[in-house]
Formats: sequence, C-alpha cells, structure tokens
Amino acid sequence: MRGARPVKGRYRDLRSAANAVLIAVMFAIPWIRIGGDPLLLLDVPARKFHVFGLVIFPQELIYLWALIAIMAVALFFFTATLGRVWCGWSCPQTVFTDVFAGLERRIQGWTGTSRPRKVAAWRVVATHAAWLSLSFLVAFHMVGYFVSPYAWIARIESNTLGAGVGFLGALTAITWADFVFVRQSFCRFLCPYARFQGVLFDRDTLVIGYDTERGEPRGKRSKTTGDCVDCGLCVQVCPASIDIRDGLQLDCITCTQCIDACNGVMTRIGREPGLIDYRALSSLEEGRPARLVRPRTVAYGTLLVASLALFVVLVGARIPVGFQVFHNRDALTTVLPDGRLGNSFEVRLENRGGEPRRYTLRLEGAPAGFELLGETATIDLAPEQSLRTHVFVVAPIDELHADGRELQFIIEPLDGAHSALTRGARFLSPADANDA
Repeated sequence: MRGARPVKGRYRDLRSAANAVLIAVMFAIPWIRIGGDPLLLLDVPARKFHVFGLVIFPQELIYLWALIAIMAVALFFFTATLGRVWCGWSCPQTVFTDVFAGLERRIQGWTGTSRPRKVAAWRVVATHAAWLSLSFLVAFHMVGYFVSPYAWIARIESNTLGAGVGFLGALTAITWADFVFVRQSFCRFLCPYARFQGVLFDRDTLVIGYDTERGEPRGKRSKTTGDCVDCGLCVQVCPASIDIRDGLQLDCITCTQCIDACNGVMTRIGREPGLIDYRALSSLEEGRPARLVRPRTVAYGTLLVASLALFVVLVGARIPVGFQVFHNRDALTTVLPDGRLGNSFEVRLENRGGEPRRYTLRLEGAPAGFELLGETATIDLAPEQSLRTHVFVVAPIDELHADGRELQFIIEPLDGAHSALTRGARFLSPADANDA
C-alpha cells in the first residue's frame, strides 16, 4: 500500500488470493444472467430490482429491506466474532487500494520491499495509465449494477451513450483519485463502520494484538529479555501508520501486515512466531481462551438465523402478480344514454414472475344489474410486465343503495398458477363523486 512498506508472509498470500477472488466475483456478477434476467441489477428507471433470480417491484421493497437487514445482522455477528475482518479482507476500499499499490510497485521497479531512489518519468506515466485503466474497469462494473453492461455495449455500438460518457468519465476520475490519493484515509476519517464497530466488540472478539507479557521489555536482542527487538517493522508496514504495540486502536483495519512482518523477524532471529497475532483481549490480559459462544454472539446469531428464515417465508408466500384497482379520477361517474350510471376504474397488474401469464377479470357478489365492461375475458402479461387498463362498471341508478355498492374485483389465472386475488372498491353515485 502506498506509504507503507510491503511485506511477505502467510497472511499476505491469503489476502492476495482473497483479493483475486473478490475482484473476479465483483466483475462477473453484472454479466451473469439467469433465464435472461440479470443476476443482480438495481434497474431504477424501470423500477425493477433483480436480486439473485428474484424480481422486486417498488410495492415489494420489504424484500429488499429484508436483504439489507440480513446483511446488517451478518456484519454485526462477524464483527462481534472476528473483529474488523470485513475491513481487512473484504471491503472494496481495502482490496482495490492493495491492488493499486501492487501495480505501483511492479511498474516502478521496486526491489523486494525497497522503493527505488529515482523513478523514470515513463514509469510514472505508465503507472498512472494502469491506474486509470483499472479505475475505468471498476467504474464500468460499478455502473453495471445499475445499468446492464450489455446495454452499455449496445449504446457504444450505436453511438448513443449521450450523457453516459460524462457520468462514466466522472466516476472513473473519482475512483482513480480515491485509490491513488485517499486510500486508507477513507477508513480512518470517512467510513461510518469504523465509527461504530467498537460497540460491537467485547473482550472475546478476535482482534490483532501484541503480546506484552512476552514482548516487553522491548529492545535490542542482546540487551533485553523481551522478544520484541523494537525493529519498528510493524509500524512501517501498517497502512494506517499505527503502532499495534500500543494496544487496540480504532484505526486498525485488521489487514494482518504487522503479523507477517513480525513473524518474519521472529523467524530470522530464532524466536517463536506469534508475538503479534489474532487473539482476543481476554487472552492477552487474562490468559484464557476466547469464547466463541457468548451472549453477544448468540443474540446476533439468533437474529441472523431469524432474518434468513423470515426472508425465506416471505419469498415462499410471495404473490406472483401485483393487482390494484383505483377509481379513474378523470371520470369518476358518467350517466349513460340509457339512464344507467357508470364508474370508470383503472386496473394495474404486474407479472412478477419469469413466465407469461393469462388472466381473466370479473366482478363477484355485486348486486343485480351491475355489469363489468371492458377487455376482461383474457388479459395477457409477459414476464415482468406491468400493465394498466381501464374497465367500466355500470348499474341502474334506481338499484343504488348505501349498503349495496361494494364491489369485489376478482383476477384469476387461466393456467391455475396461483389462487385468485380479490380487491375491493366502492361504486360511486354522483353525490359521492361531488364529495370526492
């Protein structure tokens, strides 16, 4: 990472592998389609959210909120158990900062952990060219979660990008500035998670800690009894420039670089690794093993399981069609030439599934003389189609009674895919229309 000395070790290798997997997943998701639908796409203009095969409409935002709640509770659970494992191993800010710094070292000709004394101008230009190229890829795939990359390619081929060029260019510039200049400062000063993660910790949460009992008093190898030789490598490799020997600190993102640096030194001088390692405060200060099962983790774990179960129940009980009936406010009541009174209604339908459906619309339980007019015998809905249609209900004026004007609209699938749905509405008289 820029400003921090690179390090080699077991955790460094694991993080490099994790970075490769996470970037591959992030870049792949916008391109994956299930049955012709995106795997994950927040299509705001079309008001449809594709989430792992589930198409969520605005009236069904409870499913989106449920997914957000699951992710939040999962973050609480893993933070209480493993500390800031998200920050150090999964956060895009950390992952791409790591990759950008690696590109810099490779292009500018670092030798091991040593920065070259002088970097040729062409290497500086090549470094920024590589950074900008990667920034464009990151920005393009970030946008791909809101606008399908296939749609972007079609626009490029037809030269109809329009304002999209400026937006993509601005996002590329922001990405470049973030991962080149801001880097870990975002974690220290801007990330909201860093501000509240401390309240999720307890004495059994795994963090990166320094064993003071073993390491102190620190000093040169031949002049002290402590294992810490005060080489300062743990500070040099830290992207937040903290000294882990001063205890648990808010700025630590659990990147494990200090562990690898210290273990390398301990191995070279013939001492046991693990002076800095993953451990809990209970282990450091009380000498007892960390407890995984404790009230905090049980509570978060229970909430996580309950949230997952509730989401499964909600999806299982999901109605595959949206059905709403409204009065047409432009023409609430109309007196027909034959003396009957008519009400105009707007029917809104949404096919929330991936298969075409055919429905019929009818009235049920209406008083004698009420008649439903319009294209109601067969209503065809393509997959994920939203449809608005108008129907007309007419009735003899002399049949209108205060207790006999409640209508029940029934929408029924002709293929028997699910049970019929009912929506109520009231037939309005001219006096009702004037009050409205």
